[in-house]
Amino acid sequence: MRASSEFLFRLRRRLYNRKIESLLVLSIFIGVASGVTSIIFYELLKYTGVFFLRSIIGYILPDPRSTFFIGDWKPFNILLPLITGLGGLVSGLLVYTFAPEAEGHGTDAAIASFHRYAGEVRGRVPIIKIIASIFTIGSGGSAGREGPMAQVGSGVGSLVSKLLGLPTNIKRLSTAIGIGAGIGSIFKAPLGGAIFGIEVLYRHDFEVEGLLPAFIASIIGYTIFGFYDGYTPIFNMPTATFKYPPELLLYIVLGIINGLAGILYVKAFYTVRHWFRIWHIPNHIKPAIGGVVTGLIGLLLPQVLSTGYGWLTLFSRGIYPFPQVNNSWSIAKINEDWVIIIIVLLIGAGLKIIATAFTIGSGGSGGVFAPGLFIGGSIGAALAVLFIRLFPSLIPNKEGFLASFTIIGMLSLFGGVSKAPLAVLIMVSEMTGSYELIAPSMLAIALSYFITRGYTIYPEQLPDRAHAPAHWTA
Repeated sequence: MRASSEFLFRLRRRLYNRKIESLLVLSIFIGVASGVTSIIFYELLKYTGVFFLRSIIGYILPDPRSTFFIGDWKPFNILLPLITGLGGLVSGLLVYTFAPEAEGHGTDAAIASFHRYAGEVRGRVPIIKIIASIFTIGSGGSAGREGPMAQVGSGVGSLVSKLLGLPTNIKRLSTAIGIGAGIGSIFKAPLGGAIFGIEVLYRHDFEVEGLLPAFIASIIGYTIFGFYDGYTPIFNMPTATFKYPPELLLYIVLGIINGLAGILYVKAFYTVRHWFRIWHIPNHIKPAIGGVVTGLIGLLLPQVLSTGYGWLTLFSRGIYPFPQVNNSWSIAKINEDWVIIIIVLLIGAGLKIIATAFTIGSGGSGGVFAPGLFIGGSIGAALAVLFIRLFPSLIPNKEGFLASFTIIGMLSLFGGVSKAPLAVLIMVSEMTGSYELIAPSMLAIALSYFITRGYTIYPEQLPDRAHAPAHWTA
């Protein structure tokens, strides 16, 4: 014990005035912690989902790495709203009893810790955030994994900084490094995750000082998680290519529509969150109410439950399963049912917005990244079906076009509302293995970013470094 204290004292003294060495040590600690935590979070979330959704409800979440659809699921079960409500209740009790700052989508809290709290994150926050998110998402709540991992990564960075007695400027940077490492590991997107950590802090700027240490932390976290789960992308989508310049006109339409959808996403989310915040009932039970509403929506369209990643893989492959009133599933075909496909995909995007607003806006714990990908990807898939019907001669490779529009739909909506277009562009390319869509992706994201310029899903973002307390000097 005495030897470890002596070692820690010497390390503190050595690092305090050595910024580069401090950031290197921080990056290693954060990367290892993020990779290990990603494994724990991933496994617990998987088994929680199996217990709540498969064992009790009889609903099997489609695997984003699978290329087929299991058609004997039972999409309707009256117990569903009770299960999603229970998940919300457990989450609410945990969060509002032990760590109220862990409510909602954790990325915004991590951004706030950088700008407003000098990099301070209470040690209990990452633990509570992980457990609460497992119950929210595992029970079917409409939320993603990036928010919890961003807050966990920033919490680890803050804790290590305090243990090493590092100055405030390093402690602030540790939160940005932690965001990048947490997201880069859980999504197997080390480059995009690292850039996300330094880009998401601002609406029009980057925290460039944190870039290289974020690279180190993110690649360490990715390596550890990939060693456990494999290094293949989390989506198994078909090869998507861009070879016909006239298609750019169609991607312009996609970018514009997803920009407008992004505004709707932000407005709906924060309107519902405002309703819950002014509602004079105990905060502890608000996520349960949001969970019940999500479950009721899930009875209409189960695709809105949980992250929705598996459905995006199916949509990209032209597989469109829809629930029927006789408690079975029907696979719609583009040539025969294209109108129904478009309508249901667009309804699914709209219901996902509402379900996410109630799941997270009520105080439930989870991220807004995954829902954003589902909303944008569903709109992209719907537009792809429409354009294939309207302009068949313009689209010779229909299978590749379906995949391309689904993928670019995913990234164009969230690239706009997150104000992190570069990071999202790279992340989705890493997550899908599609690197040949850079040109149309850039076009669609740029249009979405321009249209949503006054709206962000992360209100704690500041305009640029000139407005950040971290860069104010006396």
